[in-house]
Amino acid sequence: MLAENRSVRFSFPNVIQLVKLNTSVFVLALCLALCLAFGGCEKSPAPKFRLNEVEILKQEKASLPQDEHFAESYDEEINAVLTSLFGTPESPKFPYLEGDEDEAHEFVNFDDLKWAAGRVHSDREGRPISGLYREHCSHCHGITGDGAGPTAAFLNPYPRDFRLSKFKFKSTPLRRSPTDHDMEMILRNGIPGTAMPSFRTLPDDEIKALIHYVKYLTIRGQLERMLISELSSLEGEPLMDMSFVPDGDLVAALVKLEADEDSDDEEEVEPTEEQEAFEEQLDYVLNELLLEGPLTRWSDPEDSVTEIPEVPEAIAASHPDHAALVDKGREVFFAKGNCAQCHGETAMGDGQTASYDDWTNDWIKSAGVDPTDKKTYKDFTDAGALKPRAIRPRNLRLPVYRGGGQPQNLYLRILNGIEGTPMPAGATLTEEEIWALVAYVKWLPYEHADKVKPKMVNNKAIAR
Repeated sequence: MLAENRSVRFSFPNVIQLVKLNTSVFVLALCLALCLAFGGCEKSPAPKFRLNEVEILKQEKASLPQDEHFAESYDEEINAVLTSLFGTPESPKFPYLEGDEDEAHEFVNFDDLKWAAGRVHSDREGRPISGLYREHCSHCHGITGDGAGPTAAFLNPYPRDFRLSKFKFKSTPLRRSPTDHDMEMILRNGIPGTAMPSFRTLPDDEIKALIHYVKYLTIRGQLERMLISELSSLEGEPLMDMSFVPDGDLVAALVKLEADEDSDDEEEVEPTEEQEAFEEQLDYVLNELLLEGPLTRWSDPEDSVTEIPEVPEAIAASHPDHAALVDKGREVFFAKGNCAQCHGETAMGDGQTASYDDWTNDWIKSAGVDPTDKKTYKDFTDAGALKPRAIRPRNLRLPVYRGGGQPQNLYLRILNGIEGTPMPAGATLTEEEIWALVAYVKWLPYEHADKVKPKMVNNKAIAR
């Protein structure tokens, strides 16, 4: 009778499975006990900013004989300078060059910086206390902002490397930093057609804190690149003699030196040659590199915002002049604008397909690097670079516009170009021609797919 009772029936395979399960649980419990007994409950090491090994390798190839490298001491000196000025991922700093940390730079709010930095931590109500960047951004953009987070290699396009200080979708011209509003729009809207999601559900103050932290990583990364570029001119001399820096604080060292120079003390003490050399190094790093470099570039980007003229009424598909504006745009696309060279005669992005963006060109243009031959760039990927990947022009037959699909967004992309990509600024185009291109680009997803390059008559495009 017992054998007929399904609720208690056992079979030999089931017994074996049960034994295996119990054994697995026992082994897991044993491993956990051993970890607690011998390893304790210590936390994993705090994340660190990663040295830009790719930039170091690039500079070595450009300035040193083959197979020679910069002194290892330079790595420590660069890290010491950057840590002194910018702190760590757990405890950020920002260089207030006037020596008054209550007088924050207008483009980085220190409270927001601390809020976005550090480990992910919330209060009892779930309100984040720290770690906004690590929670929302670092898995793609990396702790250092180098675009090489844990998921980066699987994404196309790769996440942005902030250290080059180039941003694609903004209201300012090439070689100008984006405004806070530009960065806010990217965070709120995401970038369609990429892995960059929308964060519009985040509160305004968290969005603002993330913007300031991205600027912080960008400025830090810019200065790091500038320091590395200086190594080839040092001829083995130290980048910075940190023995003169109290508590590793370069700004405090500068303030002390200036105070000593302004002192009315009658007993002047002549500085040693080493002190004089250090003063020159310090002044060069803080003023000529940092102040005249990234800090100047990031000051008042609003002053260079491109003014967008009023959108013509004929942009609307229902307007009686819309078809004429589209025809004008088609003519510009294939003639004066030369858009088909990259986007293709069918506008499907099949024109120039062997170009690379600036983040890749920055290192593949080094001597002997062929982006199609793994053997020539393996040392760069070993140093942390992501595999070179050609940038494909946008397929304009698909209504997916990464910088926004409003006519004003497209006007900016055509007028200013897209920084970091082969998309140039339309400096030779008139306002009317740009609006006509906008109308044509917006019409392309609805144009017949068999409409190829139109016939040219007297240098004007005539639809076939």
